[in-house]
Amino acid sequence: MAVLKINSKQLDILLDKLSGVIDFNKDLPLNVFVNGGFKYWFYERPLLLYLDLFYGLISESFSSFKSDVFIKFSGGERLAGSCFSVNGVDVLNDAQWVSKRSEDFFCGEVGYPIILFNGTHDWVAFESAREEFGVIAVRVESTQSEFSEYLESNFISSKEFAVLASGSSTESIIANAFISSYCS
Repeated sequence: MAVLKINSKQLDILLDKLSGVIDFNKDLPLNVFVNGGFKYWFYERPLLLYLDLFYGLISESFSSFKSDVFIKFSGGERLAGSCFSVNGVDVLNDAQWVSKRSEDFFCGEVGYPIILFNGTHDWVAFESAREEFGVIAVRVESTQSEFSEYLESNFISSKEFAVLASGSSTESIIANAFISSYCS
């Protein structure tokens, strides 16, 4: 297993860099991403408990971007034990370990929002306790990759989300709120 707990000094650096991508003062369904230049996919939460999707996301990220994947619980809080990195050595076991421990939020030590991202911020996923859907933002210049192909095949595209938003169900109302924030 190669899941590493990020220490407080590393966490400060990661959060400072991540604050250039995410506005920690916002929550979904608002657009939490800053500076634009992203293409979006959506998913039903909790992503970490859909082991096949979670494992696939991490695997495709390593394959396309060759950088560690980070899982940050409790949003922008500088909370010890709230951030982990996966280095790609044993992705399946690492995904299983994180998934299992996230079921009870590491015995209640961490919480939402959950942010997943790669070390170079080619992509960032944001999941809130307030909404049924999470968002994955991929930098436009990084969308010509196998990673984006994986997202297109396994997650909800903006086009598919717009179709969902056109209905009258509760999910349609939720999707419409996301569409107005992410696809306008």
